[in-house]
Amino acid sequence: MNTDFSHITDIEGMRFINEEDALNKLINEIHTRHIDLKDSIMLALSFNALYLANALAQKFGATYDILFLEPILAPLNSKCEIALVSESMDIVMNESLINSFDIALDYVYGEAKRAYEEDILSRIYQYRKGNAIKSLKDKNIFIVDRGIETGFRAGLGVQTCLKKECQDIYILTPILAQNVAQGLESLCDGVISVYRPECFVSVEHHYKELKRLSNEEIEKYLGANNAPNLKKEH
Repeated sequence: MNTDFSHITDIEGMRFINEEDALNKLINEIHTRHIDLKDSIMLALSFNALYLANALAQKFGATYDILFLEPILAPLNSKCEIALVSESMDIVMNESLINSFDIALDYVYGEAKRAYEEDILSRIYQYRKGNAIKSLKDKNIFIVDRGIETGFRAGLGVQTCLKKECQDIYILTPILAQNVAQGLESLCDGVISVYRPECFVSVEHHYKELKRLSNEEIEKYLGANNAPNLKKEH
């Protein structure tokens, strides 16, 4: 019988008090690694990443935006994500799930189109007044989230940034699983994090206090997000 419970102690030690604590520790990591964020773009992967994106942009003289993503769910299981689509209509698929459920690719592409038209476009009009995402061309991009569980969303973020001809791409997050970090490092120019537990529980587990942004807070963050980008980017 294995009585080595050190991994449990390690997991419990890799916790933040709240997002401010995570931010401060992430800033220390950035300074330690001598990463230059000035004039770059912090790209939030979710509404709940906006606190970090905004704070980092203010701290290091950068700007920020959000990349709208929408999950594509299995036809017979509304809790099972089989793919993701971005506002640039980039798609990543969980091929093992799609194959195991024998889901036709026509279904995936059809649902991606529906999710874009019904969900993503409505968010673009609500939160960006219909404006496109900031131009990422020739910019250093730091993809930001308050924690990364599977790397699925971050991988789609990298794919979208590459399509938009950015310069360098980094993942910037307080915590992510060790194996996920290794996978993402093969896709981008670097992964910057505070903790990389071998046994990752969930993002929520690694924060003692974690709140969800209200709609008013989201609108405030995105409304204060510099000048609008009026030129549609292709």
